Amino acid sequence: MSRRILFLVNGLGLGNSTRCQAVIERLTDAGAEVEVVSSDNGLWFFENDPAVARITPIGSLRYGSSGGRISIARTLAQIGRMRATLRETGTTLSEVLARFRPQAVVTDSVYALGPVRRAGVPLAALNNADMVVRGMARFRDWPPGVLPQFLCIELADYLHHRFGVDLVISPRLDPADAAEGDRLRAVGPIVRRQCRAERRDGPPSRVAIMLSGSVFGSPVSLSRRHEGLAIDIIGRPAPDGAGLGNKPERDAGVTYHGKLRDSLSLIRQADLLVVNGGFSAVSEALVLGKPMVVVPVPRHAEQWINGRTIGHLGVGTIGSEDRLEEAMETALGRIEDFRAAYRALPPVRDGAAEAAALILELAARRR
Repeated sequence: MSRRILFLVNGLGLGNSTRCQAVIERLTDAGAEVEVVSSDNGLWFFENDPAVARITPIGSLRYGSSGGRISIARTLAQIGRMRATLRETGTTLSEVLARFRPQAVVTDSVYALGPVRRAGVPLAALNNADMVVRGMARFRDWPPGVLPQFLCIELADYLHHRFGVDLVISPRLDPADAAEGDRLRAVGPIVRRQCRAERRDGPPSRVAIMLSGSVFGSPVSLSRRHEGLAIDIIGRPAPDGAGLGNKPERDAGVTYHGKLRDSLSLIRQADLLVVNGGFSAVSEALVLGKPMVVVPVPRHAEQWINGRTIGHLGVGTIGSEDRLEEAMETALGRIEDFRAAYRALPPVRDGAAEAAALILELAARRR
């Protein structure tokens, strides 16, 4: 019997969407019918996706900001607006549940879950806040600026998922992190099917810079010439509004690409990736075997933990927004060290396939 699975996807950035798409592909391969409820970039990303039967739009919850940075104080000041958004989302979700009648619901950072609980539908979450909590205890050199976001967002997220859903599917970067619980199951990195490790040898000649598509994505400003190096800047227009592909004198060898639904063809060609610390981007780089510079969004605990984990594994390093170019050049000089660290890692598990199997198992409980 075909299973009906409903995905609730936070569409503010693209990481949640790419992660969910990978699981959705495995579910439809198994004969499931999938609908998506999403917002913002998620609506654009899933548009015309043959694996998705229908997309329903909702409003989004956003961090407050100050000077282009995450502000916990301003986030908390928006609680009234957030409650209104959650109520509207709950109304929409009730309508979708009554029409679609799913056997399981999967949420990725959508929190208006009251209608799902009242309907008695099994609820799974793609969420690794548990990894962040353990990471903050494990790596004690965290910058103080991440503490407010950790205490107000990540820790609350961890507690919400520990007690508020039937199953937490937690993808991991570190293969040695196997912590599980009664409702917590660890899986490998969840990435798109096209991600396959490709060994590259020889001196590095190409860099891909792919920083977050959300409002807090790090700026990209290259001030030096990099002779003999091709640099693809993904998700950013050319400077000075000159159009895509513009190459001013200072940017010789640099190509600017706008927002791309599929950036993997460019990523595969790169010897080094420069990414923000979003879990999906870091996971795809890890599975592809790409040395990387992780540039965490300032004041974001999860992104810092992701970057710190990559440094711990030895396959990349952490950089900062104000010294991005210097971090890139330093990493290029260490490229053979990163490649050797990749060769020493165990094979990467297929987290998307593991997640899909767990979701189908959960859906089988629905009568």
